[in-house]
Amino acid sequence: MILALKKTLGLDRAIIFVLLNRSWTVLAGFATLYLISTHLNKAEQGFYYTFSSILALQIFFELGFSGIIAQFASHEMARLHWRGGDLVGDPQARRRLLSLFRLAIKWYGVISLLTVLLLNTAGYAFFSNSAPQTEVLWRAPWALLTLGATLNLFLSPLLALLEGSGLIAAVSALRLLQSVVAYTAGWIVLLNGGKLYAAAAISLLTAATGFHWLLRHYAPLLRSLREDLRHGPRDDRISWRDEIWPMQWRIALSWLSGYFISQLFTPLAFRYQGSETAGRLGMSLSIVTTLSTVASAWLSTKLPRFGMLIADGRRDELRALFRSSCAQSAAVLLTLHCLFFGLLLAMRQLDVAFAGRLLAPVELLPLLLASLASHIVFLQASYIRAHKIELYLKHAIILAVLISCSSYYLIRHGSVGEMLVAYALVCCTVGLGYSSYIYIGFNRKKTMER
Repeated sequence: MILALKKTLGLDRAIIFVLLNRSWTVLAGFATLYLISTHLNKAEQGFYYTFSSILALQIFFELGFSGIIAQFASHEMARLHWRGGDLVGDPQARRRLLSLFRLAIKWYGVISLLTVLLLNTAGYAFFSNSAPQTEVLWRAPWALLTLGATLNLFLSPLLALLEGSGLIAAVSALRLLQSVVAYTAGWIVLLNGGKLYAAAAISLLTAATGFHWLLRHYAPLLRSLREDLRHGPRDDRISWRDEIWPMQWRIALSWLSGYFISQLFTPLAFRYQGSETAGRLGMSLSIVTTLSTVASAWLSTKLPRFGMLIADGRRDELRALFRSSCAQSAAVLLTLHCLFFGLLLAMRQLDVAFAGRLLAPVELLPLLLASLASHIVFLQASYIRAHKIELYLKHAIILAVLISCSSYYLIRHGSVGEMLVAYALVCCTVGLGYSSYIYIGFNRKKTMER
């Protein structure tokens, strides 16, 4: 019975570890939401969630490189495997994968410095101009938070490489450890009156735990990388200009557009409708994003396998795995949405105070619809990108223009609810419709090539 259930739900070791991590994250997230609602006032809650949206500007420096790293690593792993914390197998594939590590360290070393300098300055300018008379103490927490975000940004490509090389379960175990340590630190800060310093504590402890784990478990790989940097041959290298850049610039523009699609709402609400409105919107967005992240485990854990199947030319197996993963992921997200919406209705019926920190049901419903449509787009795009092809540039730019323009106008002249209705309409019509057109055309082309 257990085996049949695991097969029906598509559970494997990687998914189980990811779900353990994300289940803890959901539970810890709700505990954090409760502590925020009881230990921060509504204005401070607005700052807390607007912090996250401003930090998302680091995507303008990253340019989608971490996702590309994982995809390229998965293709090289068709001829490699892990042993004792190091990579063994085909020498050419190993040199190519080590060169990818080397390129990632150089790239993220530079953008981490840019992030800590420019993002910190941009945050100071935004909050100073948007809430000049506020009594909220935000400056020092913001500085520490950007430092932690910079350290996590530098760590992200290394973890992406490990995930792309098949270590999804191991990295998920790390993320679980990071979450436990970081959230515990954040709770301690909140319970002791640290207020916005809780966000900084979560970010800094996440980075410290990650670096400690990497040094402890993958020292042999890091030593190999150090030797490669010093003495390794220059042949059999992945060329950034010839192999990565033709795909990266398209993904970069797609990711930059993604900020205007999903991260612009809270800063706009903060700027034009006040920190309290931004707090309700930010907390609701945080929950909906978490639910999508949980459901994405059914596909994200399969992405390294996708790359290996593509490299081996096993297309029938690839399509079967993708279809089952998509069906399971979408079903999980729809179930989670229904549970969350029902819980919100029950809390409001019972007059639970916490419900007042969230959007009203009539405002939340279009957000859930938009999230479901965006999730299906994510599934389709992930399948195409696993082929090291980027076809979603025009899609992302069109959505970014439509959503950012409508959101800016409606938040200034209307309400949050009207802004979210427009967001849902764009995601469910243009977003999902255009994505399905791209996906169907891509599959038709691959079928003809066979």
